[in-house]
Amino acid sequence: MMRLQSLILRTLTAMAAAGWLAVAAAEPLQQTQTAVGGVGLIEMPSARMAPDGEFGVHLSQIAPYSRYVVYGQPLPWLEVLFKYTDIANREYGAGSSQGYKDKSVDVKARLWEESYYWPEVSVGIRDVGGTGLFSSEYLVASKQWGRWDVSLGLGWGYLASRGDFPNPLAQLSDSYKTRETDTGQGGTIDPTTFFAGERMSLFAGVSYHMADWPVVLKLEYDANDYQHEPKGNVFKQDLPFNVGAVYALNKGVDLHAGYARGNELMLGITFHTNVAQDGMAKLLDAQPEAVQLDYPPEKQPVDWPQVAHKLCDEAGFCAESIQLRGDTLQVDGKQNTYIAKAKGLGRASRILTNRVGSEVERFSFVETERNLTFNQVTIDRKTFHKVATLETEPDTLADKVSYAMTTPVEETEAVVYQAKPSRLSYSLEPKFSGSFGGPDGFLLYQLRAAGAATYKFTGSNWLSGSIGIGLIDNYDLFEYEAPSNLPRVRTEVRDYLKTSRVRIDNLQFNSVGQPGRDWFVMGYAGYLESMFGGIGGEVLYRPYGRSWALGLDVNHVKKRDYDQRFDFLDYEVNTGHLTAYYRTQNQVEVKLSAGQYLAKDKGVTLDLSRTFKSGATMGVWATKTDVSAEEFGEGSFDKGFYFSFPLDIFWFKSTTNNFGFRWQFLTRDGGQKLGRQYSLYDLTEDRNIEWIKQSF
Repeated sequence: MMRLQSLILRTLTAMAAAGWLAVAAAEPLQQTQTAVGGVGLIEMPSARMAPDGEFGVHLSQIAPYSRYVVYGQPLPWLEVLFKYTDIANREYGAGSSQGYKDKSVDVKARLWEESYYWPEVSVGIRDVGGTGLFSSEYLVASKQWGRWDVSLGLGWGYLASRGDFPNPLAQLSDSYKTRETDTGQGGTIDPTTFFAGERMSLFAGVSYHMADWPVVLKLEYDANDYQHEPKGNVFKQDLPFNVGAVYALNKGVDLHAGYARGNELMLGITFHTNVAQDGMAKLLDAQPEAVQLDYPPEKQPVDWPQVAHKLCDEAGFCAESIQLRGDTLQVDGKQNTYIAKAKGLGRASRILTNRVGSEVERFSFVETERNLTFNQVTIDRKTFHKVATLETEPDTLADKVSYAMTTPVEETEAVVYQAKPSRLSYSLEPKFSGSFGGPDGFLLYQLRAAGAATYKFTGSNWLSGSIGIGLIDNYDLFEYEAPSNLPRVRTEVRDYLKTSRVRIDNLQFNSVGQPGRDWFVMGYAGYLESMFGGIGGEVLYRPYGRSWALGLDVNHVKKRDYDQRFDFLDYEVNTGHLTAYYRTQNQVEVKLSAGQYLAKDKGVTLDLSRTFKSGATMGVWATKTDVSAEEFGEGSFDKGFYFSFPLDIFWFKSTTNNFGFRWQFLTRDGGQKLGRQYSLYDLTEDRNIEWIKQSF
């Protein structure tokens, strides 16, 4: 048996070496998840990455471990995943009927891509800032060889339990000789533990991608001997090799099966999509209007209400006013249908060029909302006409589009159309909310009917509110209240959820203004979120055409009563933050906030996100305040991730509506911000000129 194991290992290593010398295949191979999450083999990682923008949910089971993974590829070279591991043969706590739950974050970064001769190389860290039960680091190389993909790597920590070799880093410093793992409350990140440990292990593997079937076959040499598992577990391993297969049921579902440790069945399923790609074909959209070969005559009479109707209905640009300014026709309004701004502007230009006299040489679209002006895009009519009638290449239009704010029109005779304001809007929809991984149940949930309404007093002053009625939930199981050494600003969530089925989530008066071209202000008062009400204001400086902004919000709030009606409790606090925003050309955004939080702790929040061309966003945040890790409690500091997906990806008709999810690993009182309904940065998102340019 030992001779067979040695032969297989030598064969895998030889294949890896041969693969590195082979020519890279032209056709990229399908990348699939490991049982523990992350692109790779069966339990071992590879150097590969999922396609840019991939997002998915992965579930797997190898007794006694069940894993629930949410993963994303926010950048082409970066893989991030968030994971719950259920250890079925260990209790969550005294008297609990659940298995023990471990939460972790894994990251993998590509150091360089595969080339003609050289392999792709990546470095990864598992269980970053967690309890350390499964913490490990690895360095791995992968090389494609026709339909074969071979990988060879080195593991530290949990991936070094076989202990094949001494750790060479121990020769550099004594700090690498021992490895301390935090199995307490978690949340601390100690870089001195990375790649530390007396020994390290080799792992290797190969996958074969079948040509005629959507199947990937896998074989790997495991770096783990399972004799030092978390929570005192020791597992029998008959073979150090794992085998498995992945079957692509369809474009978005993968089925996994395998055999691990020589004695244990592995099953898994992955649901995935790519949010960077175009969504469904828009079969229900109105067809763009065909452009006439000749302009209408000069000074031709125009039915402006009918033009405004077509602009809103067919181009998604709902006009508040239309103005003639010399040889420029200016339309002020809001794009409500198309995420790609150029698509809506192109359709609007088609409508206008077929109806407006030849004296108009430019179409200028000014995006406004609530009397705030966000951007202005001016299109040269002659160039657009040539592109629309196929006289010239589409690329020539981008050079004839300008972005520059102009002075508002004051002469009333220049206004040819003015929309009647719509004061009342409302909606009623089902909403699902839930929390995961708690001691009372892995999923606590509620389905409710949520109604929201907005009444506009003027363009810049409005009243907004929302109310929810609980329909179905399992909150009768919700008994746990997290311990806290701070004012209970969030950990009393159980009392807010269980006290009443009818809750006023939000009810507030809002007022916004624009004292200068690049300055925005807002004031608000009322029940600002489910747990706090009060008064506050915000000021934002967002220079036109720039990639940065600076904002300040200041609030005085009081804790709401548990029934979320109209009463308050005794606790009140001043809270607010100074926030710097920066966005790169590829729509990676950095937000850094500093200020005082709801529990009167002071600190900073770092928020990193990426928005894709489709409008989808993936982001993470972390907050560190002057509260110590011990005082904060389990988790050590506040952190989590969020995503927002446009419905446009999944539907046959264009829409700017979206749905999102925010996952906070643990609900604690430290580092908690006021959940404001509106922020000026979000309201002025259409100031993102680079986003408009990239859509042309």
